[in-house]
Parts: sequence; C-alpha cells; structure tokens
Amino acid sequence: MPKRILKGLGKMQEAVIKPLFYYSIIALFIILFISVVRTSLFPEEVGEGHLIFEMMFLLLLAILARSIVTYFKQPTVLVLMLLGIVMGPSFLQMFWPDMAAAFPFLPHEPPEIFQHMELVEIFAQFGAIILMFKVGLESSINKIFTKENFVVAILGILFPFVAGYFFAIYTGGAFLYALFMAAALTATSVGVTAAILKEMKLMDERFAQMIMGAAIIDDILSLLVLSLVMNIPTSLDAAALEPFITVLVYAFIFLLGGSIVGKYFVEKKINVLKINEKTLLYVFSFVFLYAYIAEFIGLSSIVGAFLAGVLLNYSNHAEEIDRRTRSLELIFVPVFFISLGMLVDVGSVLQFFWPILLISIIAVLTKLVGCGLGAFISKLNARDSALVGFGMSPRGEVALIIALFGLSSGALSIPEYSIISAMAFITTIIVPPVFQRILSKGGISA
Repeated sequence: MPKRILKGLGKMQEAVIKPLFYYSIIALFIILFISVVRTSLFPEEVGEGHLIFEMMFLLLLAILARSIVTYFKQPTVLVLMLLGIVMGPSFLQMFWPDMAAAFPFLPHEPPEIFQHMELVEIFAQFGAIILMFKVGLESSINKIFTKENFVVAILGILFPFVAGYFFAIYTGGAFLYALFMAAALTATSVGVTAAILKEMKLMDERFAQMIMGAAIIDDILSLLVLSLVMNIPTSLDAAALEPFITVLVYAFIFLLGGSIVGKYFVEKKINVLKINEKTLLYVFSFVFLYAYIAEFIGLSSIVGAFLAGVLLNYSNHAEEIDRRTRSLELIFVPVFFISLGMLVDVGSVLQFFWPILLISIIAVLTKLVGCGLGAFISKLNARDSALVGFGMSPRGEVALIIALFGLSSGALSIPEYSIISAMAFITTIIVPPVFQRILSKGGISA
C-alpha cells in the first residue's frame, strides 16, 4: 500500500479515534457524576461517604448562593436562608410528591440530604463565631456600652415583652406560653443584623454602631429575661431570682474583667509580635476561649467572640488579621444562615399562617417603635431611627433558643413552638429588603 495512503489512514485514525476516546471519557465521567449524586442523595445506608457528601454539599450551597447574589443583586443573608428552606426536610417532604409526579424518573421518597444534623450544627456555630469575631474587629468598645445604646436596648426589651405577653393571653394562650412568647420577642439576632450591615459596608455609620451596641446589650438582657421566665413556674419567692442574678453577675464580671484582661493581652502580646502563623494561632485561641467562657456562664458564644473581636480591634495588626481570616468567613459563615433556613417547619407556617403573620407584624412594630424611639431620643434623625428599629427586628437564633427551652421544658406545645420559630424566621428574612429600600430612599446605595 502506498505510503501516502497509509499516512492518510493514520491522519483519519487520529482525527476520528482520538476525539472518540475523549468524548467517551467525558460521557463516562458524566454518568459517574450522575450516579454519585443520585447515590449520595438516596443512600441505602448512612456512612462516612455520605458525611463527606454533606460537607461538600454545604460548601457548594454557599458557592451557589454567592453566584445568585452576584447575578441577581439580592442580599446574601436572604438567599442563604431561602436555600436552607428549600434543602430543609419539611420543604422536601411537602413538595416532593408533586415533583416525583412531574418527573417519573425521581424516587417516590424525598431525599434526606443531611443525615448528620450535628455536622450542620457544628459548622453553623463555628460560622456564627467567625462572623461575630469579624464584626467585632470592625467595632470599638467605646461605641457599644453607651447610655444611648442602653436606652435603645431597654426600650427594645420592654415594648416587645409587654406586647408579646398580652397577644398570647388575648389569643387564648396559657400563662407559660405568654411568658415564653414575650421572652422570644425581646430577642435580637446579632448575627443576622451584623451580616447585613457588614455586607452593605455600613459598619462605620452611627446608626450601625448603635444597632450593634444595642443588639449586644439586648442579647444579654434577653438571656436574663429567659432565665427569669424559666424559674417563675417553679417558685415565686426570692429563690426564683437566683439564676437571674447569677447570670447578671457572671455577665458583668465577664464583660468588664474580660475587657481589661483582653486589652492587656492584645497590647502586651499581640502587638509586640510580627503577624505570622504563630500570631494567628494566638488570635484564634483568644477568640475561642472568650466564646467558650461566654457559653459556659450562660451567655451566647457569639457574645464572647464579638467581645474578642472588639478587643483585637485595638491591635496594630487588626487590618492584617481581618485580611488573613477572610477565607474562614467565606467558608463557614454561609452555613450559619443556611442552617437557620433549614430549621423552618414549612407545614406549621402554612397551618398557622395568620397567627404567625400577626405576631410577626407585632414583633417588627414593637422593635421599630421601642428601638426607633430610643434612637430618636438619642438625637438620630427619623430615617436612621427607623433603620435602628428595623435593624433590631430579626429574632433569628436567639428566639429559636428561647422557644427550644420552652419546648424541652414542657411549657410550649409543638404548634406553639412552631409559631415562635416561624416568627423568628419571618422577622429575619424581611430585614434585608426593607433595609435596602430605606437606604435607597436616603440616597445610599447598598
């Protein structure tokens, strides 16, 4: 056979067989990918492999949320929480039958995506700690514990507590339910508010500093209210006040003593070191130690992380610490908000829609009036006072904690718990769009 023909056949073989080989590999990879995804979503047994899938899926959700935020220009917190709802068990159980009917190739039973909820909870708590540490790193302690912030926080406790109690009583609720409803309405989700302000780059504004300061004080006061409420059923004498006084004393010692010791540590240890891996280990040890102490004495771990961040703001390396810890923020903070969405019981929200809607309106209005009035008294203008009121409106994880205590103690039934938890979610998701609307009217681009 002539060499020219052989050469032509060789080129033909290279032009046909080589692409065919590549396309076959790509097709096999796609089949493998689909098989892995299907097996991961519908596993026959729970094992270590599915645990790895859940970790990767959480991080991929965070990446997806970032893409949605960039493309549709929506607030990150809102997108993350909505993704959490869609991936939550209650949503899938409710809407999966319709999806299975529309797409016959889908299994009849909905997937249980997260079979290790303790993993989600750990990631979420870690994300909340990182978030509040980073927010504290942009704050000053002198701007937190001011008389103006105390006025805003106290009015933000009194108005919701009174309104929540009488709403529960007049709608036929029992005394204990009314107390837990009132306590849940006093809460403010510091993490959600902080994330919104941080994303909008408004942390340096006076109203934002007032929100953060009042929210921290409000968080402490809400936990004190919970301590008092939990002990009212067992006793009405002086002994009932003992846990309340204990938490109050511990909080005072931790905040004052921790501030003095922490500032000394930052000035004498962190400031004299060059910023490197060893210094960052000191920083994280400091943050997690404060978070642990706060959790141990009855406060929230995010309060301790926030205080540690505020104290590290005094460091000469504050900007460098912020830059070097940004990757942790991008990885773990989204999981915190996704987990809040996963806690929502969609069925209960639909079943008790009108009571939930009404108590959610009351929740927002009482913070708007109480905290907004406190801000107005502190000489903020009407627009900034409204921003303070709306900024204090999210109940988030703090109200969920209060409701969970009520459910576990037997003071709340499952429907009552669902109403409070749904209120906590609704007041959390409405803040970002309202914030953007008020800011746009004020000529500030979020």
